[in-house]
Amino acid sequence: MSEAGSTGGPIQVRRARIEEIRPLAVEYRTEQEADPDALPEPPLPQGGIFWLATDPKEGTPLGYAAGTLRPAGCTIGPVFARRNARRRGAGEALITAIQEWAEDTRVPVVEISVAADNDTGRRFLQSLGYQPRRILMSLTPSRDRADGAEG
Repeated sequence: MSEAGSTGGPIQVRRARIEEIRPLAVEYRTEQEADPDALPEPPLPQGGIFWLATDPKEGTPLGYAAGTLRPAGCTIGPVFARRNARRRGAGEALITAIQEWAEDTRVPVVEISVAADNDTGRRFLQSLGYQPRRILMSLTPSRDRADGAEG
């Protein structure tokens, strides 16, 4: 278990079962669906690994992170903190716990993606030691172009 943060005490982070993070995942989806500019997120990974951040005093969930373990390393995502836990150390506590777990289990690489226009997210990840290694490019076909295309 890792501890960090400034919520009146250290945020506690531990590995979790999918059932424990499911209510937070619903909150995350609701926020994503309400943002018209958000890119669609893939569904939670099956057989993934999960971490849960909780308030040490009340034990209430503050956020979660999901990861997928592959031979090349661990891919993290999504990372979600409840609105009242943002900028209070929940995200940092989650990512730090994952990094510690990865080092302890000798995972060769930990990767996480962030939207290209998310300057705050990029700066946050860079402050934790992450560096850009590749660029993922995407295209969202417009309805006009799709309707007018004949193949």
